Amino acid sequence: MRSYQIYLIEDEFARHYFGREKIFFNLFLEYIQSSNWHKDILQKQIEYITKKIPASNIHYSFEQSLQRKQGYLSQNGVYYLKVKSNSKATVYIHDQSIILKAEGDFDAETTFFECIRKCEASFLAIDFENKRYGWLKPIKERKYG
Repeated sequence: MRSYQIYLIEDEFARHYFGREKIFFNLFLEYIQSSNWHKDILQKQIEYITKKIPASNIHYSFEQSLQRKQGYLSQNGVYYLKVKSNSKATVYIHDQSIILKAEGDFDAETTFFECIRKCEASFLAIDFENKRYGWLKPIKERKYG
């Protein structure tokens, strides 16, 4: 099973660290692995560089894009999607992060990623187990005034 933690990074930090996403990965990984006072300091840093997850916008995006899709279910704030017989994903939305768990082919998780990226420009997905990370909507596609 693949597991992603998705964070909404403040635009200023997303632009500044574009191409150096490993810095974010290392910060979040260090936070997970730390304890006591060090964890408190890292938590403050993470709170500073991240934005609160816009849960209502994401829920709306899921409902608009997926409500008629066979295999989609929303129950008690948890979102499920099964695509074909070998691709399924579950999404949990928290205040500071989104957790996406998937197994099988990548179809179901890709569908959720597409819905999430429509809501905000600077979502960063991290798969700690496989040491993978990246923007859901790469900065090169963004238009800044």
